[in-house]
Amino acid sequence: MCLAGGLHAGAQPAAGKGKAADLTVRLEGMLPDKSYSWERIRTDSTLVFVPADSLRPTQARQFWLKSTVTNRSRYDQAGRLRVLPALDNTLFYFDADAQTWRTHRAGLAIATDSARLKGQMPLLLQGRTTTTVYVHVHLSQHATLPPSIHLGVSIEQEATARHTELFFGVAWAVSIAVLLLLLLTNLHGYARFPDRTTLYYICTQVGAALYITAFRNFFRVWFPAPVFSLMVLPSGISYGYSINNILMHLSVVLLLIGFGQMTRSYLETPTHLPRLDKVLRYALRGYIGFTVVVGMVNLSGFYLNYYSLLLDNLLVLGVITLLLYITFVAYRQRLPLARTYLLANVLPLLCIMAVAVYHVILGFDNEGKLLLPDLAVVSHALCFSAAISIRLQNLQRSLLAKEREASNLALDIRQQELRSREIALQNTQIQAAFQRMERQHQQDREQASQQLSEDRRQQQSTNQDLQQQLEANQRELASTSLYVQQKNALLAELKQQIGELGAQSPHGNQKELSGIKSILQTSLYLDEDWQRFKLHFEQVHPRFFEELQSKYPALTKHEQRLYCYFHINLSTKEIAVLLNIDPASVRRAKTRLYKKIGAADKGEEQPLAGPEMDEAQATD
Repeated sequence: MCLAGGLHAGAQPAAGKGKAADLTVRLEGMLPDKSYSWERIRTDSTLVFVPADSLRPTQARQFWLKSTVTNRSRYDQAGRLRVLPALDNTLFYFDADAQTWRTHRAGLAIATDSARLKGQMPLLLQGRTTTTVYVHVHLSQHATLPPSIHLGVSIEQEATARHTELFFGVAWAVSIAVLLLLLLTNLHGYARFPDRTTLYYICTQVGAALYITAFRNFFRVWFPAPVFSLMVLPSGISYGYSINNILMHLSVVLLLIGFGQMTRSYLETPTHLPRLDKVLRYALRGYIGFTVVVGMVNLSGFYLNYYSLLLDNLLVLGVITLLLYITFVAYRQRLPLARTYLLANVLPLLCIMAVAVYHVILGFDNEGKLLLPDLAVVSHALCFSAAISIRLQNLQRSLLAKEREASNLALDIRQQELRSREIALQNTQIQAAFQRMERQHQQDREQASQQLSEDRRQQQSTNQDLQQQLEANQRELASTSLYVQQKNALLAELKQQIGELGAQSPHGNQKELSGIKSILQTSLYLDEDWQRFKLHFEQVHPRFFEELQSKYPALTKHEQRLYCYFHINLSTKEIAVLLNIDPASVRRAKTRLYKKIGAADKGEEQPLAGPEMDEAQATD
């Protein structure tokens, strides 16, 4: 979150001729090292230190520097000497009290240098004296070096340095104590009431604790090695990528992820502000990807932080601005708790943006001597802790309301269960009644089926009897028809034979033969055979003649007889034999009959009998 304030807190500040109270230092000269021993440097007067203000790595990788340190105070004073570049420097100075030369090695590339600000070399100076000191400068082979490196020396009083370290150490301790106290409080709250917003807030607290610790360079004290990449600027400022820088990157990622996810969860942006939520998610993923790439390059041995620092800070500033904008939009749309969240955001984000702007505009080499990050972290922790507390109270009220609603719902469910049991009992009774009714209906159906079967059997028996009777009547009708036909045929033959005999007999017998022919003709029209036929016909076709007479009252008996023969589908010849007329007369009689029936259907009156029928009746 405050990446600008701490990613390069390990950078060594530029320095030239320095002054700290009564202590002053002056660079006297420089000598390229050609594998000179310390004894030769100290004793060989032929070695000449030439005045210089820069080092050229192409000339040599190791140099000897000669400086003089003056203590104007009457009292002995301890100081901290720093020489740029500060990769691997060894100090040689004479301790007047012990009457011996002392050495101290320090720098970014030195694993034994566990100071917060690497490269500081302590020395003790007597009052009102000027001391000559020598520094062996070694430019590491693994460092990225410019063609020319500016030389710089400075000195600071030990008391001033300790006072500054104490002040910022106390500031760090207070910040960590506040974060730890709030972290424990929120962990307890999360254990009692798990909530994603609280979890993300805990993530930001962990990130804030890592950030403020890395910003103060305390991880350099605890993990002085390894150093993955080194770089020296032409100004002499030295940079090193170590575990402190890795944890600084990690802390910024944790802060941004926690802050972003807490905003999404607190304001429910996926539901209420889906477009801005999508932009925020892509912004967070983009920054994480960028950080991973930068970290991998730095771990590979090339110090990329110097080139990516400005973009890092701009990206952080952009994400913070986006979060502020989302909060403001949520407040304008009157989302739940948006006003509380906006108030909680104001002070922390203003401090964070102030840190970012400060380092982007004024520089990054603050040696961890800046209180804005502490103020940003503490204000963020306090304000958001209050916002989380308000959210939890709101959630608890909602939970209580939900619990009451759940209790009422449980009571309703209990009542519904009782009602369901009552309905189930009623359903059981109804089902039992239905089963009884079904059994009764089944019994009734079985009885009705049995009765129906019995009736069907009786009906079938009756039908069989009627069918047998019908068949007998039809056989009788056919037999009667055949008998009449045969009888008429016989009579007709006898009549013909008598006619032939009459033609052969003398005239004296004509009178007797005519009497016999008259008797035969009369026999052809006897009604006894017709009545017998009619009786059998009505047994087969009940009420036929009554219905025919009712429908066509104008029909004569001969027409009814003719219609009856047509009804049983006798041929013209068969009807001619039965009526003792020729087939042509039958056809003419049939035509007149149908015309008469058609006229009756149309309501027209026709004569009762036509001349042709009369002729047929009068024919022999």
